[in-house]
Amino acid sequence: MRREANHHRSTRRAVAVGGVLLSTVVLGQVALSGPVAAVPGLLIRTTVGPSNSVAKSQSAVCPAGTTVIGGGGAITGSGLGQVGMDIVQPLADAGLYSVTGREDPNGVTGNWAVTASAICAPTPAGYQVVTGHSAMNSVNPKFLELSCPVGKRAIGGGGAALALGSGSSDVLLEDLRVNLSSVTVAGVEAGNAFADNWSLDVSVICVDPLAGEQRVTVDSVSSSVVDRSVTATCPAGKRLHGVGGEIVGGEGQVRLTELRPTSSTTATVRAATDENGFSGSWKVRAYAVCAT
Repeated sequence: MRREANHHRSTRRAVAVGGVLLSTVVLGQVALSGPVAAVPGLLIRTTVGPSNSVAKSQSAVCPAGTTVIGGGGAITGSGLGQVGMDIVQPLADAGLYSVTGREDPNGVTGNWAVTASAICAPTPAGYQVVTGHSAMNSVNPKFLELSCPVGKRAIGGGGAALALGSGSSDVLLEDLRVNLSSVTVAGVEAGNAFADNWSLDVSVICVDPLAGEQRVTVDSVSSSVVDRSVTATCPAGKRLHGVGGEIVGGEGQVRLTELRPTSSTTATVRAATDENGFSGSWKVRAYAVCAT
């Protein structure tokens, strides 16, 4: 996994990526919150997909008249440390946020499900989604930072770790950091042991600066437990607009199992070790982009 010192290894790119990253959208039960303050009409939409043991994608679709400004997802069920959220991406043209889950090469005997959450709102001033991708090669780990146009702020984004020709979760999406005007994505090979080529994709959702904009970052404790979570909460009077998270110190043996808005004011990040366990100390970090 990426260590904190590796922040300096991030690579800046600003190239366009066309097309839709996900080929399958499985809509499940929908929960829709009411409007909250800050960006007018801000709401969170969540969908839960089927529980089984096959690779699957789940999308939360924003209602008509709104667009996606952030979001995330979660894996629930069996074998959490063996199921990777390989893709957590906003698809602005379709007005949705999609999450893909796949098992590691060893597989999982039980069933698991994918949850997708989208933060939706009427299109904010200056709204723009910028996408980019890294080189497809065997370099491990990888880092990719993508910036907003000058004068705009990053309030959300997404990322993907994509292994060439692989049907399993051989590479891990470990970081999705929402910085002031950029998004940084990091990936690592599972167990640092994938021999083929792979790449990273990144999306950054940019808008004009928001009133009372603030980023709240919260770290969990650092130890060698098998499962850990942390929640970042917006200050009183502010609402959640974007979500980010990362694993610190997992060395390719810890997977993100949750990175999503859990209320109109909170962002939760959770991770779990793989079936081999991990004796080193690691922690998770949650980012909440808040505004009034």
